Amino acid sequence: MLLKDESMLAIGMISLTLGLLIGRFLYFEYAGFSVTDFLEGVLIGLSLVMNLAYLIKVREKPKSVTC
Repeated sequence: MLLKDESMLAIGMISLTLGLLIGRFLYFEYAGFSVTDFLEGVLIGLSLVMNLAYLIKVREKPKSVTC
């Protein structure tokens, strides 16, 4: 499944926002394991991957020259 550029950017930004909000306002621990820290890390990591992939795809697109 290939994602469109706009979808990659949207997923990256939404996961960044959710990761920051979870890390800032929530805390849940289960059996000595911080679930919210884990979710925050996964969402921030997903955000990094999606945003970098978007930037690489946009950079590699051929530019159309209009004169």
